[in-house]
Amino acid sequence: MATSRFLTVSEIGDMVEGYEPGHDDDAHEAFRRMFERDKQYLRDLGIPLETGQDGYGDEVGYRIRRDDYALPEIRLSPDEAAALALAARLWSTASLAAPAASALRKLSAGGAATSPGLGTRATGDGTAPGPGPAELFGLDGLEPRVDAAEPAFEPCLAALQERRAIRFPYRKPGEPEAADRLVEPWGVLSWRGRWYLAGHDRRRGAPRVFRLSRVAGPVRPVGPAGAVTVPAGVDLRSMVTMSTSSSPDRVRTATLAVRVGAGHALRRRGRPLPADGSDAATRGPVTPAAGDGQPGAGSDMDVLRIGFVDPERMARWVAGYGADVVVLGPPDLRAEVVRRLSAVAGEGPSAGVAPDTLGGPAGDGPVPSTAGDLTGRDPAGRRRPDGTGPDRSAVGRARQDSPSDDRLSRLLALVPWLRARPGVSVDAAAAAFGITARQLRDDLELLFLCGLPGGAPGDLIDISYEGGQITVVDPQTLDRPLRLTVDEATALVVAARALADLPGLAGREALEQAVTRIERAIGSRPADQVGVQLDPPNEVLTLLQRALRDGRRVHLRYLVWSRDELTERDVDPMRLLSLDGHWYLEGWCHRAEATRMFRLDSIVGGAAGVTVLAAAASPPPTAAVRDLSAGVFTPGPGDLLAIVDLAAAARWAADHYPVETADELPGGGLRVTLYATGTAWLRRLLLGLGGDARVVGPPALVTEIHAAAGKALAGYDAAPPPVG
Repeated sequence: MATSRFLTVSEIGDMVEGYEPGHDDDAHEAFRRMFERDKQYLRDLGIPLETGQDGYGDEVGYRIRRDDYALPEIRLSPDEAAALALAARLWSTASLAAPAASALRKLSAGGAATSPGLGTRATGDGTAPGPGPAELFGLDGLEPRVDAAEPAFEPCLAALQERRAIRFPYRKPGEPEAADRLVEPWGVLSWRGRWYLAGHDRRRGAPRVFRLSRVAGPVRPVGPAGAVTVPAGVDLRSMVTMSTSSSPDRVRTATLAVRVGAGHALRRRGRPLPADGSDAATRGPVTPAAGDGQPGAGSDMDVLRIGFVDPERMARWVAGYGADVVVLGPPDLRAEVVRRLSAVAGEGPSAGVAPDTLGGPAGDGPVPSTAGDLTGRDPAGRRRPDGTGPDRSAVGRARQDSPSDDRLSRLLALVPWLRARPGVSVDAAAAAFGITARQLRDDLELLFLCGLPGGAPGDLIDISYEGGQITVVDPQTLDRPLRLTVDEATALVVAARALADLPGLAGREALEQAVTRIERAIGSRPADQVGVQLDPPNEVLTLLQRALRDGRRVHLRYLVWSRDELTERDVDPMRLLSLDGHWYLEGWCHRAEATRMFRLDSIVGGAAGVTVLAAAASPPPTAAVRDLSAGVFTPGPGDLLAIVDLAAAARWAADHYPVETADELPGGGLRVTLYATGTAWLRRLLLGLGGDARVVGPPALVTEIHAAAGKALAGYDAAPPPVG
């Protein structure tokens, strides 16, 4: 950067500390390998190396042109800067959160006020703080979050940026083996909490959409960079929404006997069976209980009618309720529920699943490393009360991984950032870069020794931090930050575009203008190839956001799906966040006397299930929002660790539930381990999956699931002939 001419490899080797070209072949080869590695590293950071020759000599040389290296000036108003800072909070995983944070630091180093705290705008006299970013844009209390933890996400994103075709194994639901796919990627989109790849499937000769969680192996680039051309007018959202929605077939009606006080989710979807043409529910003896004392469809059950399209999906839902729900009709739905329960109870074969595709109760087949013993758990498979036991595995939990700090990238941003803020404190600078004050001091000590080749005092960066205040006097050639990399620009622009789609967003013009400035500076529109579709706010969310702003307590009618329990509870709201495609309220629950999270679509009656109380919200000082870097569910002491074998048709369960480990089984199945707080929701899942799942351990859970299936079957033995 400090030279206007091309420097040859030998000149660089002689000038730069750390390179030792040597005089023998081995030493020179080691130097060249180091030099090639460093060249690629600089290019990966977004630093372009220009190659060429001067008028004399034949050897190729290198230089870095300032205009190619430095971030062009991007002037942002305070509102525009606040909009970008708010957008960067969208990402909940490091694969996009880190590039977004790095982009903000570069913009801040270039003069834009995008460091933490940028939301405290000054008022007219320049002294009083103003609203923060979320308040400024009408999103205070709302935290939309998007995960990008699928292993296939980053290689797909890289292929999009390089315009290269990719090959990967892909397993469609219910298929025992993954099929090889060769795809020209057009874009990736987050839709309802899931990431999808849209592109041209070369082997099928047509556009296709692939859910990234179903990619069953490594994604490998194919062919040269620049070989893929995205057709004009490609609409990622239309492609994904059309692929994930199906035109409904004929809607049929199921008649169910549902035990009083149970089946609350079914009751929300269904309607009572009229007795005499009125809308009142009929309750009465459908059929007496079985003579052996097992409960049947008797006087303690309501009769409901509920519409459905897919008999298998409906059967899975109904079978999960066990003895609390009996299907009275139609016959095919009733038969499918009985088949599933029989498979779990061991009274019938599992349709379509070979016995050797699942591990047996004795534990045959591969066993995940974390499930090989019960060290740290009691004989029932629960964690000991002291919380001891094996650590959670990182298999299937990529979101827990945190990236290692890239020190060089940070130093290149730190110098111009400090230059633009003379006298900034050590603590403030450390907070802006997300490091400790000790790490920052270590960085400053290193920068004291950096500068131009030669190492003389006049060639070094001059930095002082006397009294805890930092001043950069002579930054040498590092007074401008690096240009935004493709990853950084993509993370920031895509997040901003996603927020701009939220209805009711204030200051939308500032957000869109900030995006336009960045796109103009980088010369591309990354949001054309990567998109995020957030669930729009609804009436319940709007009501709770108002209560949060006003500091009011709320009363909720809430369905605890896992226990099939309808509850009433008072909650002091603390925040509202979107995660994995769903909106949640987090707050202090007075019923549980603890911080709890409530999914908004489980509030019974929608907005009618929320009452804003006159009492002020007053969470105790010890109440704190949860760290969700590992997902919504966090196992605790006493939680059950279950070992379950899933057939190929039930692999989807590993995507929907917090699986700790997943190991392949013959025939496309999986052996998974997962924690559960209580067994109610796990029992419902396994009963519904029928023969497509088998509990391997602990033994107490195996016994419980078999008993629940047998009890449910007794109701069908006692129930009347099916209703047509």
